[in-house]
Amino acid sequence: IFLLDDKSRDYVLKNIGLEKDDFLRSMMWGSLWDSVREAELDPKDYVELVVKNIATEKDESTIQSLLGRVSTAMTYYLSDTQRAAITPRLESALIDRVQNSTTPGQRITFYRAYVANATTEKARSVLKEMLRQGGNLSGSEGAPSVATDSMQKNTLRTGRVSASPVLRAKDRFDIVTRLAILGDPDAPKLLTDLVKTETGDDAKRYAYAARAGFPTAENKAKYWNDFLTNKDISESWIEAAMVPFNSIKHTGLTQQYLTSALAELPNLKRSRKIFFVNGWLSAFIGGQRDEQALAIVNKFLADNPNLDRDLRLKILENVDLIERAVKIRKKCSHE
Repeated sequence: IFLLDDKSRDYVLKNIGLEKDDFLRSMMWGSLWDSVREAELDPKDYVELVVKNIATEKDESTIQSLLGRVSTAMTYYLSDTQRAAITPRLESALIDRVQNSTTPGQRITFYRAYVANATTEKARSVLKEMLRQGGNLSGSEGAPSVATDSMQKNTLRTGRVSASPVLRAKDRFDIVTRLAILGDPDAPKLLTDLVKTETGDDAKRYAYAARAGFPTAENKAKYWNDFLTNKDISESWIEAAMVPFNSIKHTGLTQQYLTSALAELPNLKRSRKIFFVNGWLSAFIGGQRDEQALAIVNKFLADNPNLDRDLRLKILENVDLIERAVKIRKKCSHE
């Protein structure tokens, strides 16, 4: 890692939007992100810079990278106050690009980022309107179609989509899952209605995963029991459900399962497919971001010195996310 010195970093922050060379600009973005991860650049400044410049980026891989980093920063690195201040502008920037990007790949990238990062009541209304209206799809992979300027202005002004994409079953369940995670009061009925119209095997798996996102202690306990003891639940269903189960917004409900999830690793290594353990750790550790969770993981490692080396390394790889989150939030949250 070659970190920018203070003078170079200041220059890049001020001039990245003026750089015409796509490759050099991509390298600049990467260097700034390294500075964020090393707690040398406030993640708020990085997110603000992306929001300001995202409309001018044309390279799809760069866009995907930037949106992934923004999602990480918003989820793990920013304080609640910082997140609340930036979220409305981020949501508006994303829906603008959903409606006005010029390629199907860009549109689907922004659409997925919008669903994953929607939080405010206004954004939840947009998601429900997308779900209700359908609309018209163009391009590959079910990319939302380009909306007219009047549609865009109406959406940004009112929080309502005048014409939304025709969504595949997976897209519909992704929206309902997000609404469930956010505790939207309409989510249970929307899911019930969706289950009535989407009846394929994949839809049943999506529905099972969506229900894991409902934020109640009883629901989390039910799913935890499923994960460990319900032989009727297939591995692919568990893999789909453990991500919404461990939403970062539900840490108060899920942190209690972290030690048990780590203790299950030897059993999972013996009984599950090779990549299942990686997904399990990514979900259960990735669903946490505070010092208490870090202490739980470190205590487990200290209490289990004979844990298989490959499992120990996988834990260390995943807990890096929490370690960085704790370090960055402590230095940059200003709270």
